Amino acid sequence: MVVDERDDPLVKALPPETDYLTYLTILEYQLTRERLPILHNLLQDEKLTVNIGWDLVQLLLPMMPASQECLQDVARLGNPREVILRVCNSLMKLEPVQDEDGDDGDGEDDRRLSEAVGEVKLEEKPHMNDDDENADDKSSVATSNVPVHVLQFNCLLSMLSVLHSRIQTRYPSRFVATSLQAVLEAYTAFPTVETTAAVLEFFRDIAGKKRPRLPPRNTSESILLTQSAQETAAPDPEAESHRGTVGSEESALINRLMQFGLIELLKTYLLHCVNAAPAGMQWALRLQEKLDTRNQMHSSLSLIGAFGKEEYLKERDMTVGKIIALSRDFGIETNELLDIISKPGDQQPPPLDFEETPKHAEDIHLQRHGCLLLLAARSAADKLLSSGQPVKAIPVFPDLAAIYSHFLGEGESPYSVVMEEPEALVDSLCSLGVIASSNPSSSSPPNETEFTQFIIQLTACIRAPGFRSFSRMERVPSTIFHSNPDPVVRFNLIRQILEDEDLQYAREPAIGWLKEDLLAAATPNVHPDQKENPFIDPTHFAILVPRIYEPIPDDWLSLGTAKTDHLINTWLTFTQHLLPYHLAILNLYYFLTQSATLYKQLQIQELHPAFESKFLVPLRTFAQQISTDAEIKARVEMEIGNEAEQVGQGAAELMLHIIGEIEDASAGLLVNVGQEGSSN
Repeated sequence: MVVDERDDPLVKALPPETDYLTYLTILEYQLTRERLPILHNLLQDEKLTVNIGWDLVQLLLPMMPASQECLQDVARLGNPREVILRVCNSLMKLEPVQDEDGDDGDGEDDRRLSEAVGEVKLEEKPHMNDDDENADDKSSVATSNVPVHVLQFNCLLSMLSVLHSRIQTRYPSRFVATSLQAVLEAYTAFPTVETTAAVLEFFRDIAGKKRPRLPPRNTSESILLTQSAQETAAPDPEAESHRGTVGSEESALINRLMQFGLIELLKTYLLHCVNAAPAGMQWALRLQEKLDTRNQMHSSLSLIGAFGKEEYLKERDMTVGKIIALSRDFGIETNELLDIISKPGDQQPPPLDFEETPKHAEDIHLQRHGCLLLLAARSAADKLLSSGQPVKAIPVFPDLAAIYSHFLGEGESPYSVVMEEPEALVDSLCSLGVIASSNPSSSSPPNETEFTQFIIQLTACIRAPGFRSFSRMERVPSTIFHSNPDPVVRFNLIRQILEDEDLQYAREPAIGWLKEDLLAAATPNVHPDQKENPFIDPTHFAILVPRIYEPIPDDWLSLGTAKTDHLINTWLTFTQHLLPYHLAILNLYYFLTQSATLYKQLQIQELHPAFESKFLVPLRTFAQQISTDAEIKARVEMEIGNEAEQVGQGAAELMLHIIGEIEDASAGLLVNVGQEGSSN
């Protein structure tokens, strides 16, 4: 049966039948989703909406998405100065909506309502059945899987865009600052791809620097609200009487607020919105893949290919691309970003205090971590996406080295600091390092302290969990290491890494650098001053050998009688942490046995007895236990499973194979050296 809207209590109670406060009370108790179309029609009365609109925000928001049209009415026709405060308040109080059965109200509610409305006859608030509750969901396929609080967030931001366009005041920055604080606080609580798209659209609207709007290309864009309704928005009822445009200083202040907000958005997006594997933007790995043309990746392992094929990864690049484009629209200069991140933390100005927003643009300072992320994003986009906006590579020394020092500290353990930093920040530092390493010779020659600290910090970054399994990243510090023309400085760094227990994370890469320097030193007629090269001096090399080939712990040799906890701990420590380093140093010694020149020049025959007795034989005994002792293998399998036992056995067999190769090659070389000695 069709019901005449004129008989609806929302219509019958309209002012002047009741006053506005009473009418709001009636709405609070009588408004349902099925009555929202009636309210939408009523809100076209500008006078009504001006008087009640600011209070409707809290009432309508829980009914999203069905109430979206009414909320837009409030934004278009309500008092913008009042409504904007209510919208900001709602943003900061926004919480995930929990599906709970609503309460129809008790007798006390009905009594209080009757007292409030006097003689206006009301209907019983209808119970919403399942069909009513689901009716609104059929309006849009795009919103069907989006959480309600995300839809609420997007709607509130859309309202803010309309409200800001209506306010006529000499100092709009005051309203912009209030809105920006609320938007950033809410976005930090609910960072999703959908809310990110909404905030970017809000920034575009507030700044007024519009690029042509493109059709939605993904789900996050398809749920954004278009603002064609702005054309019929009511004027500001409290508009100030002056005429003319906002002053240039005020415009600069608003633009600076937008710059600040955009950088904060980028920080939150990279820290919280890109966690699905592969996590983050993977800038450093993609840049290394792109710039290292000598070592092409197989298509199945290519991250560049994955980001060009997988939709969720393509969306990450598109989102960051929009942020980069807006940052240029807002006038954020690359030189300013570089200047900010080139200053140490104790020289950074205090963060923005929204409670006392500055009156001048130059008093709003951009946060340095966000500046680093934006600079890395621009640099990566230039190389990976052909952005058409070239970004000059940062010289390794002194510029990039200083940046690493400012973000990772000077006195603390670099690896400990890196482990505590967000992966996005480490990726950004590494990406700048990858780009710089493609032309390290363009840098100024560093002093030894600066060089040592930077290589150690860069190595800490590429040994972080996000990069540790990608051996190709070790080429980055290796390239910069070998760009230093002074072999003494390079030798001293390797020695420091081998002697410092806090630098164990860098030992495996350092063995690779040592091997490369030994190989270069053994090449005929490459270095005319080879006599001064410590890498081919037997005295210097003899200093390194005991540090490289340290004896294994004594209790590793008696695993058969060890307690189960100790056995399992030793097994896991070796297979998960120590195996790669031991394989590296075994391969180094095997490499030396394959070069008769190096073997003789470094006088390995003098070092071999101690190497064999203190390191090689005990390590072989340990590996044989793991590989052949049935009781040990059975205990390990019982405690941690067959797979872990097989990994350990495979590692032991690989070590035994290399040890056998070393023993065979050494035996032959020692015989030759002995024959040469006797002939002399």
